[in-house]
Amino acid sequence: MNTIRIVAEKELNDIIRTRSQMLVGIFFALWFSAMTAPAIMTAEKSLVFDQYNNLLFYFVLMPGIFMAYMFSGKVFFNEKREGIIETLLCTPLSMRRIWAGKILGVTIPAYLIALLTAALITLIANIITTTILLPSPAVFLHIVLVVPAFIAVAVGLMGFGHLLLGMRENQILNITIFAAIFLAFSLANNNVTNGGSAVSGVLVGGMLIIAVLLLALISYLTRYLSKERITMTLS
Repeated sequence: MNTIRIVAEKELNDIIRTRSQMLVGIFFALWFSAMTAPAIMTAEKSLVFDQYNNLLFYFVLMPGIFMAYMFSGKVFFNEKREGIIETLLCTPLSMRRIWAGKILGVTIPAYLIALLTAALITLIANIITTTILLPSPAVFLHIVLVVPAFIAVAVGLMGFGHLLLGMRENQILNITIFAAIFLAFSLANNNVTNGGSAVSGVLVGGMLIIAVLLLALISYLTRYLSKERITMTLS
């Protein structure tokens, strides 16, 4: 666990030092939260609380996933393209520990952007409605448990793909993932606009179980990664 923490700290420090990426994250937090204002303003008074929780449910996860995509590109793809990852491959660390450390190092800043988005949405909703609005217990658990879990899944899946595939395939993977994120955002926005149902504890619990299972599956698949294979995909 100590070696995983060392890798995570290295990636986290690199991300924080790249101020442009952090500024992009703050911008997206502001943008996603601002997009929720019309939905709150047009909601019927009796449905404001449900609409607010629906917005938190959908719009907090999206910037977290998007920033996970951006940070993963720096941590995995850029390191392969620039040959930096060879330094880690020369260490006695196993590929699973390197992969796990990188996931932790990317998930933390991406989750912080998601939390900033949640805070901004709550602030905007309280200003517009002039009442005190706080997340329901189900949505609170979603933000605390499900959001970081799905961010970790996204980072783990992208990281596994970047490590496994060659450089050309990685470029195709990047385009595919970006298109999938854009599609997911469009569907989420449409669902909220159409007044999606209120979030339930069953839904949150089900999503958490799915996230844990997916993370376990991706962790199992890392057994097919090897330093020799990754070295061959650097060119």
